Amino acid sequence: MNINMLLDISSDLFLYTPDEVKTKGMITDISGDKAFMFKPEGDTRFPSGSLVKISDGNDSCLARVVEDTGQGLKMELDSYVSPDKERRRYVRVYDKIYYKVRFLAHASDKDNAIDDALTRIRGNRLITESFLEGKYGYPGLDETPYTNETPFNQALWEVNRKLDLLIHMFLTADFLELMKSAPEDVNISASGIRFISDTPFEMGDLAEVDMILPMTPLLFMKFVAEAIRVKEVTKGATKHHAVSAQFILMEPQDKDEIIRYIFKRQREILRSRQH
Repeated sequence: MNINMLLDISSDLFLYTPDEVKTKGMITDISGDKAFMFKPEGDTRFPSGSLVKISDGNDSCLARVVEDTGQGLKMELDSYVSPDKERRRYVRVYDKIYYKVRFLAHASDKDNAIDDALTRIRGNRLITESFLEGKYGYPGLDETPYTNETPFNQALWEVNRKLDLLIHMFLTADFLELMKSAPEDVNISASGIRFISDTPFEMGDLAEVDMILPMTPLLFMKFVAEAIRVKEVTKGATKHHAVSAQFILMEPQDKDEIIRYIFKRQREILRSRQH
């Protein structure tokens, strides 16, 4: 995902150092998925390896200085944005995951679409709780035919139940369709998602989001999100839409799982920087 997909490079851009020094500038060249040139105003110098934040006033991303040429900064996008002062629910990561976004309804028709979507979301959560998280537990000692079962057999029953979930998920059309696709770039937090779409979205439109989080075991989730910001971007010669959407229908447990995934990914990214 190049910087044009993340920020509005036609607007005023600002670079922030870790100690919050603010420098105005512009993107002069984009190369590949991560590399770009940023030309700051003034004569501030930036050491190679510096990690800075670049913002267009709405969205922001982290980038690392590859080289300060004197005429501009050769930079590469970093993997995530996690400003220290943000609340937990706004902490986000850029990553590649299996997800699919389907246009659900225009703002004027959202009431008619929400009920059916809510049924699908709750149905998926019920399956996850029952099979994957073991919320309802294995049968108690007073329940036949498990009254005389040993702890080992009950644990084996739990493993079988989780295998049943995996079989169910692989046979579920939505899950199978996602697994046949390729992971896509996405920006995600517990409060929303930012994605690139071929489908035109307008402010207030609803989307149904299917997502597989790379946890152990895999977590298949469904959400409804409302578009709160839309801008047109180009990828090659093709026009797309960068959509920032806020989750408006999701189970509380799913929000907790997203937070857990985000902090897991941040730990992995931090460890990778130390090598």
